[in-house]
Amino acid sequence: MNSIPHPAMMNVPAGRIHLGVPACPPRSNLPWVWHTGTVVEVAAFQLNRTHVTNAEYRAFLATTSRPPPQHLDQPGFDSPMQPVVGVSWDDATAYCGWLVQKTGRPYRLPGDAEWEYAARGGREDSIFPWGDALDPRFACFGGQAAPRNVGSFAPNGFGLHDMIGNAWAWCSDRFEDVSAGVKAINKPTGKDPADNRVLRGGSYMTCHYLNLWVAYRHEDPVDLRHESIGFRVAL
Repeated sequence: MNSIPHPAMMNVPAGRIHLGVPACPPRSNLPWVWHTGTVVEVAAFQLNRTHVTNAEYRAFLATTSRPPPQHLDQPGFDSPMQPVVGVSWDDATAYCGWLVQKTGRPYRLPGDAEWEYAARGGREDSIFPWGDALDPRFACFGGQAAPRNVGSFAPNGFGLHDMIGNAWAWCSDRFEDVSAGVKAINKPTGKDPADNRVLRGGSYMTCHYLNLWVAYRHEDPVDLRHESIGFRVAL
């Protein structure tokens, strides 16, 4: 039960990404309008095939003093193969540090550009990893009661599942470092939003289509634990 999980990692080849494509449609009440046109060279790396699961996170909790997520044992959220949710950025980085200690491998959270590049799976200009139409056959979104088991939908071109929907994923970057002047504003835990970190991908709760675009970038405090937020690890 307490064995150390070795995440299933997928190779993401080196490449170039034009961030924020397609451009954000005109929408005056969207506070997180993403920028388009920044070109980033992404080095080859590895990314977790799925979000970190409840089973994997329980192994971490069994050997540390980290508090468990509120929803971990609630009916509907407690399947071993569901993504762990209710995990803060601080929790996610602690998990990565634990994996480093246990495995000797340099696990970390993905960077913002790495996440967007990986999520596209080799499709440069499409709105979603599978194309331009929001389709429930390819992702879990739209106000569902809970996330689906990881890997319930077909992978993208890099073999990665659930890059859109199911659970938001933390990235390593501060939002204001990669947002091209868009200011962080979320402060539900009372922290200075200037230190907020990037979230990507949307979740089972996400209803608005713009929040599910690969290009969309969200932000929240490092200590926020919300039932829609999980993470995946990178190497």
